[in-house]
Amino acid sequence: MNRYHPLLVILHWLSSLLVFATFLLGIFSLAEKPNTHEKIIPLGVHMALGLIILFATGLRLVARRVTLKPLRKVKNPLAKKKPLIVTMAEPVQYLLYLFTFLMSLSGIGLTLQAGVLTTSGLVLPANFYDFPLRTVHGTLSTALFVLIALHLLTWVYFQFIRGENALAWMWFKKRKPTA
Repeated sequence: MNRYHPLLVILHWLSSLLVFATFLLGIFSLAEKPNTHEKIIPLGVHMALGLIILFATGLRLVARRVTLKPLRKVKNPLAKKKPLIVTMAEPVQYLLYLFTFLMSLSGIGLTLQAGVLTTSGLVLPANFYDFPLRTVHGTLSTALFVLIALHLLTWVYFQFIRGENALAWMWFKKRKPTA
């Protein structure tokens, strides 16, 4: 087997899209805008995406534990020391899971701390920065962005420097035509 399980492939790309959509929504529609009525819908979407990401990440972790990891052909593994980017690849992967969980949980905590959810819908506080978890949530988003950048650099290394077609590991297997 030289590819990840199709469920992991779907969850990987779905999570990627959701995380980037949530980042963009947070940066351009929420972070520096005043807490007015116009912010309620983007905030609601941001919160819903965060919950979906939390669920998808949990599902990914379970799927990762119960499916087989792809085997890669390693060119002369004992020839030289691994580059730092290769050594960091696996810890970065698990840190991505951890920080994604923490990001979602800090968002839930911030929602509770700020009293955003009420029986009459979403109510915005005067300023989210009055709440300590807003700083945590923002710091985690920066750390998560750095981890994603490292993850992408790892892909670039395997794909282009080592020439291992790393994108194929996280894509669907081509079907063979039937005659």
